[in-house]
Amino acid sequence: MTSFQPAETVTAFTGATSSNRAMMLQGSSCETVQEIIDIAATAEAFAVTLLGEALAASERGEFPLNPDAVGTLTAARAAEQAHFDVLTGAGAEPLTMTFTVPDPDLLTNVGMFFTTLISLEEAFIAAYTAAAQEFAIQGNADLAKLALQIGAVEAEHRAGARFFAIEAGAISGVPNDVAFEKALFTSVGQAAAALMDLGFIGGDGTEISYPGPGEIDTTGVTNLEP
Repeated sequence: MTSFQPAETVTAFTGATSSNRAMMLQGSSCETVQEIIDIAATAEAFAVTLLGEALAASERGEFPLNPDAVGTLTAARAAEQAHFDVLTGAGAEPLTMTFTVPDPDLLTNVGMFFTTLISLEEAFIAAYTAAAQEFAIQGNADLAKLALQIGAVEAEHRAGARFFAIEAGAISGVPNDVAFEKALFTSVGQAAAALMDLGFIGGDGTEISYPGPGEIDTTGVTNLEP
């Protein structure tokens, strides 16, 4: 695999076709630690930003979230920020801090938002699963443990998103509906390609920038460090 550098990847976000981007970032087990944590930090920055935009839209009265959903998203945003802080503290350099919202209805339609959030969380879970495997192959037990710690929290976020999607009538079933999370990717780079293909990085939608509006609120959130 040809190694990619952060600057090269940012250029790819805006200049490559979806198929080319996917090919370029599909990756393999030879991804370096730096590449893995850079992509992970980018995903965490995106999550913080999107959740900030959702909470701000709710506060403006444009997005009908109930108080329980607001509290859950506020806590999730604090967790994503904690992940970002740990990754950047370990030397991660986000590939971009600017993202795109491909459909404006995403921040006004509760069912659409939570079903989209489910898909995003599944991508994050799969990315950290791939990261844990790659770190284990490389003999880096500490980073493998960190990847599992973060991935487990992303799984909690997925269950929370499913709860509110069910409540909104967008899906049916139960929030905790899997015995094993999906291993969607064999590399972390594939997760970055997925975000691009979904239009959240380098897309044509409305630009949003990290960290998004509003302060990070850690009320009720513990274990802010691994």
